[in-house]
Amino acid sequence: MAQHVVYIDDRPVRFAPISASEEISMLDNCRVVSESDFSIEEVLDGLHDLPISMELVYLCENPDATWKRFVYLYTLSIAAGGVVRNEAGEVLVIFRRGKWDLPKGKLDYDETPEHAALREVTEECGINQLQLGAPIAVTYHTYVEKKKRFLKKTHWYYMQSSDDRPLVPQLEEDIEQAVWMTTQQVLNTVFANTYRSVRSVLEMALTH
Repeated sequence: MAQHVVYIDDRPVRFAPISASEEISMLDNCRVVSESDFSIEEVLDGLHDLPISMELVYLCENPDATWKRFVYLYTLSIAAGGVVRNEAGEVLVIFRRGKWDLPKGKLDYDETPEHAALREVTEECGINQLQLGAPIAVTYHTYVEKKKRFLKKTHWYYMQSSDDRPLVPQLEEDIEQAVWMTTQQVLNTVFANTYRSVRSVLEMALTH
């Protein structure tokens, strides 16, 4: 089933085919609207009326085509990051701007997502001896900067590190902490105060 998901104000908005309407009607805590009734602009304007915990599903005749129209409404920004484990199996997380997060950052000019992911994790956490693993997922979320609307596309990768030196958070990027956590600590601490897009990546990574 072809679908695209974007997080807008930390709320998942799913572009799904009309053929999936019966399956989607069985989901909990979601609002379903149809492209035949509302344009994508009308849907975006009405998002603030929904509870923040509720997912919105937008049924489309052609989700790929509607997704492309949605993307054209924003300036695209591409980033990359990783879910890093050490030799003890702990996960590397950061605390920035009041939320637990994963290390990531924008691609430099002519840089591949793989290289950017390794560079950003190194810079944000002061860690070396990183080995890049398989891709985990690609996430999308929107944000506003200087009254301009951006859509951030983030490539996520598994990583491994044998570096046992103390972590060094990149303070100039507002990173207050860079810490190793056990899986249980991630479930108890990070999941309680993180972005839903980051939580979705961690859920995929921790069940791998």
